[in-house]
Amino acid sequence: MSRWIWSLAIAVFMSFAAPVVAQEVDELEEEHIRSRAEHGDSHASGGRPELGRVILGNPTQAHTFIRVGLSYSRTATGAFSEFFTRHHPFAEISHTAGTVHLIDASDGKQVVALDVPGTIVRVTRDSSGYDVSVAGVSLGVFEGPLFFRPTDPANQFRVEHIQRSFSGIKVPTYRGTIELSHGSGTEANRLHVVNIVEIEDYVPGVVANESIASFHMEALKAQAVAARGYAIANIGRFRASFPYDIVDSSASQVYRGVISEHPRAVQASAETVGLVASHDGVIIGALYSSSMGGHTDHNEWIFNLPSSQLPGTNATAYLRGIYDGDGVPPDTTTAAGIAAFWKATPMPTVFDDCGRVGNRFSRWRVVLTGAQMRARLVPLPPAGVNITNVEVTQRMTSGRAAIVKLTLSNGTTREIRGWDALRNFFRPAVTTPALCGTTTIPAGMVLNNPSVIEVAKNADGTVSNATVWGGGWGHNVGMSQYGAQGRARAGQTFLQILNAYYTGVDIGSYPIDIGREPGSGPPTLRQEFYSPGTTGVLHVRNANMRKLRVHVNETYDIALNEDDLADGEASVDLSGYLVAGINVIQYNQVGHGSATVTVAID
Repeated sequence: MSRWIWSLAIAVFMSFAAPVVAQEVDELEEEHIRSRAEHGDSHASGGRPELGRVILGNPTQAHTFIRVGLSYSRTATGAFSEFFTRHHPFAEISHTAGTVHLIDASDGKQVVALDVPGTIVRVTRDSSGYDVSVAGVSLGVFEGPLFFRPTDPANQFRVEHIQRSFSGIKVPTYRGTIELSHGSGTEANRLHVVNIVEIEDYVPGVVANESIASFHMEALKAQAVAARGYAIANIGRFRASFPYDIVDSSASQVYRGVISEHPRAVQASAETVGLVASHDGVIIGALYSSSMGGHTDHNEWIFNLPSSQLPGTNATAYLRGIYDGDGVPPDTTTAAGIAAFWKATPMPTVFDDCGRVGNRFSRWRVVLTGAQMRARLVPLPPAGVNITNVEVTQRMTSGRAAIVKLTLSNGTTREIRGWDALRNFFRPAVTTPALCGTTTIPAGMVLNNPSVIEVAKNADGTVSNATVWGGGWGHNVGMSQYGAQGRARAGQTFLQILNAYYTGVDIGSYPIDIGREPGSGPPTLRQEFYSPGTTGVLHVRNANMRKLRVHVNETYDIALNEDDLADGEASVDLSGYLVAGINVIQYNQVGHGSATVTVAID
């Protein structure tokens, strides 16, 4: 039995042995909301635009491992701050099974063999190198980097000097290996802790942090596909200055290792092994956020480039706004249609409605006084100048506000432009009753940009208050996580969910840009991927090679020759070659040239 089929069997057993009960559902949701409110949306979900492109591009190899920079969790005063810095003042590492060999990577020599699980190795670094001690006894200073190599595949590394918050605050454990190293951007007398881990061991440690483990399995599978695609397409993101590809915080996507491997996250990962979403042969930026209130938006309205223009010129074919419901789509072209949709509570025809999935933010209402809004204007209006009107002057695909104009009593106007500025400006000033259940919206919580604004005025014509209506919590682009939950409950598979939110994509093995120059090594590449069925299509794009041999599941051989690739692309029906479960595909290039290869499953 292959490693991943075995993992799948374990995961399925665990999911049946430990069903999610109502109390756990509530706890998982509360923890997810707390974590998201504290750390913000991750770069993977589109919440860190200052970090640049979400997807760097396709890999050029069938990557197995990824290097994750782990964060130190204490401030200078010793206070707990989960992802405070990646520059560690020291490291303390132990292991749980077998023998671990600590290797000085500078010369490949062993520093020490750690035969007793639980033995703590402490390491500091300064200009002279890495100072290593075991049980308080110094072993000397080594050039490094230092590499912890396990002998038992069941081993997990405990990073004793940090803590993570998942079902309580605890010391995290990690699969794979641990490296202590530094790069050109490392602070003086500091080091980095890097978890080198197989992609398929990494994904389960992400799913329950970026989504909610109690969600339907098909929704979690969609999340696993999105998380895997981000990781694979961002290998190398930080490598110019640091010894890791991505990080464990919201600067990439939140990864807490084994402690966050909820059995349902493990199952979702195992039943989507090797799968990503791609568009025209390129891994997509599978943006997602918590909920969209039943309607998503085109990406150029939210992440608009240039930033001075609404909408931007950066329309992305697969990030199109959709009505996220199973009823009649709303009319978002008229004020009456917009009000009817965004003020309706509940809205049972949309997939992320509170009544369908318990999403407390599917619809919300916030009341702000004229004085509260005035105080948020920068620069502050002159004394005695107040707001006399608030109106939406431009709208997005969904009918949400894109630009809001505030008129002041001295005849001047101010504009609040764009999703992020609007959602911050119209955040609640005081604790506000939620429109779903008995919960409240905390003061200052950033929800979404508004859809309807109703103004009440004083006798002198100034604004007394504005009632702001909206729906959702997030950035409105791509997949709604609560919407995915609603779609899964309605019977949709993870393939249907992903195809609903990402227009025109393929779900399948991750695309690889293959090719070699004269004199380079053999171009053989092997991939594993899970398919729920037996049908799929091999796509070869941008090909300028003469021959390609494809070996499927150790049994079938497909030969693509110069005539087959003459148009620069080829498609081959793999129905009958694939199996329901784990598939293995091997690419053997004959001669020189390049191409992008992927298998799309049905």
